[in-house]
Amino acid sequence: MRTLLFVVGGLFLFLLLLFTTPRSDRRAVARISLIFVVGWLLVTIGNLWYGVAGTGGSVPEELLIAALIFLVPAVPAAIVWVKNR
Repeated sequence: MRTLLFVVGGLFLFLLLLFTTPRSDRRAVARISLIFVVGWLLVTIGNLWYGVAGTGGSVPEELLIAALIFLVPAVPAAIVWVKNR
């Protein structure tokens, strides 16, 4: 359940950032997308650390969950970045 909340939260955060950025400024859209990917990577690493240290999960299991949490919101952000850079 926590994984689903992170994925939906990440997508919502990216869309919120994207819709509050003026679309006429392509550089701003690309910059916000790149900032989101880096920030989302930090959030994912923090969640990975919590999953291993806080809940006692195994590293390989938590790496799969972290990949899912990172990739689902980061792939659309990377596509937007590539199209607007």
